[in-house]
Amino acid sequence: MKQLFSITFATLIFAYSPFGITEKLLSIHNWEKVNESDGVTVYISETETTQIVKVKTQVLIEASLADIQKILDDVNGRVNWVPFLNESRILQKLSPTEKMEYSIFYGPWPASDRDFVYRITLFKKNEHQVTYSMISEPSNLMPEQNEMVRAQLIESYYTLTALDNGKTNVELIFHADPKGWVPIWIVNIIQRVLPYMILKNLKELAEGDPAL
Repeated sequence: MKQLFSITFATLIFAYSPFGITEKLLSIHNWEKVNESDGVTVYISETETTQIVKVKTQVLIEASLADIQKILDDVNGRVNWVPFLNESRILQKLSPTEKMEYSIFYGPWPASDRDFVYRITLFKKNEHQVTYSMISEPSNLMPEQNEMVRAQLIESYYTLTALDNGKTNVELIFHADPKGWVPIWIVNIIQRVLPYMILKNLKELAEGDPAL
């Protein structure tokens, strides 16, 4: 599985060469559509605090909101569909709708593995829409490891909106800093590619693709 992800990552890095990450692209002020493939639409936007672009991805899934929630809530099962994820586990349950989690992501050579400690909170707007908020925060529950780089999940949100036809619209906003020595142009490629791969895999899993 790691080898497959490494090959996929290398292919995508080649496809998104550094010449595609231009100053003009990074100077946008609103969401700009940059890709649409496999039913997943990708938008990017600049931020005022970092050169790392923020990404919004959207997909329509032929599955109920409840079924998709079951996939998102299966912490141990995430390794089967979230690219490069080695491990994910709950560190502490804070309430029925809030917990601290820990995840380790495989770093394709020569990058080191990255780990994240983050608070995940479930917000229920109404019976038709829920949002999962995930944001890094300091915690003594998991000290930093010498062999890994402690990355920062600046902000990430899954918003699930149930539609009348039994389908669900899923939006993922993703903004993370891998820290370490990774060049900014590579970071911005990862920003664009990883959320796309996540929603693509989520769609295939929720719709019953036997490969996942």
